[in-house]
Amino acid sequence: MPRHLHPSRKTFARFASRQPFQFGLPNVSPELAQASDNSPVYFTRTNSLLRQQVLGNAKGVAIKSDAFRFQVLPRDCWGKADFSKSSVLFLIPDDALGDCVGMTLFLRAFLQRYPHAKTAVLNSAAASDIFALIPDLAIFQLFISARNLAQFEYVIDLSEMEGWKDIATMPVNPEEALCEAFELAPVPLEKRDVSFKPGINIGIVPMASSPLRTLPPELVGKISTLFARHDANVTIVLNAYQGVMKAYKAALGDLAAPNIRIVDGFKTIGDLVQFVSKQDYMVVADSGPAHITKLFQTPGLGIYSSASAKTLQGRHQNLRSWQSGFVGPYCQAPCGLAKLRATPDGKIGCMGSLNVAASVLSELPQKSDPALARTLVTENPVPCVAELGQKSDAILSLLKTELSLDS
Repeated sequence: MPRHLHPSRKTFARFASRQPFQFGLPNVSPELAQASDNSPVYFTRTNSLLRQQVLGNAKGVAIKSDAFRFQVLPRDCWGKADFSKSSVLFLIPDDALGDCVGMTLFLRAFLQRYPHAKTAVLNSAAASDIFALIPDLAIFQLFISARNLAQFEYVIDLSEMEGWKDIATMPVNPEEALCEAFELAPVPLEKRDVSFKPGINIGIVPMASSPLRTLPPELVGKISTLFARHDANVTIVLNAYQGVMKAYKAALGDLAAPNIRIVDGFKTIGDLVQFVSKQDYMVVADSGPAHITKLFQTPGLGIYSSASAKTLQGRHQNLRSWQSGFVGPYCQAPCGLAKLRATPDGKIGCMGSLNVAASVLSELPQKSDPALARTLVTENPVPCVAELGQKSDAILSLLKTELSLDS
């Protein structure tokens, strides 16, 4: 084990089990499920689903500690170490799809530089299917045994990358930040040309995890109708795991064209990844699927509101971008907020929707407000999202020009 280590930022639960066990998340491909291996102890993040909902009530399980920290290689050593024949375990900070796509792209660059390194990820959780696109990468979606941990010479906490602490208020590009930190050249990109023809497969993914980044239903309906009128096969993919999905689907109305279908969502992230890989063109909100297009260089249009398209797309030019141009008395797009925030007296929103300065919105909401979320995505969107709807004609014109469509 190398010297000059320090504790990981996040704490892990250290537990033992007298009985064999296996565990897999419902939205992850079954083949990535994990099983015990008779190790004396195991480790999982203290805030993971496994720790919070399973271990505390499981027979034969003993929690040894909830304050365990791995000894990890410090950030200032990442670019100096030689990983040529090393075994490296990367701790994944969270399972947000966009961030994990960036980390997957970084791992491609890492293995391009160190093809004989043995690599693994821990805490990939719901994003495990994304990491599974890398051949021979070991994936520990929720826990690792002491036996497996002992195989790794280096443990690296990726939350030490620049900008991670502030990612909730100012998005970063993990691929760019990590390649710079490890002094790696990113993998070359293959260009996929846009070629419209009847029968083309077009995927539209309008929903993000936040109302700040979800596209107006009326805009999505207009885009879908445009493509359908030119004999494209259009699939609108919603997210059944989000509480606002039914309301959003109702707001789309009756898209009667036979070549438009609406999918409530996919069972696993692996199914979503496969869907993106098979599309000829995509229209996406600032969401995980927008980032997944980078893995296949799928061409399309990314429509952005609160986050910067330039920051999120980085070097990837497969998506043409449209950025909300909203300017108001308290903010202008892109403001950098990834999620709704709360005022000290509990009002939930953003600077534009609440007409307050950014300094007033210092906290994330302590509890969800489903009714507010439904209103924001269907009836009264935040100003930067509403501006996208107001510019629908210009967005349609851009699509017509790029895909050489007549009116």
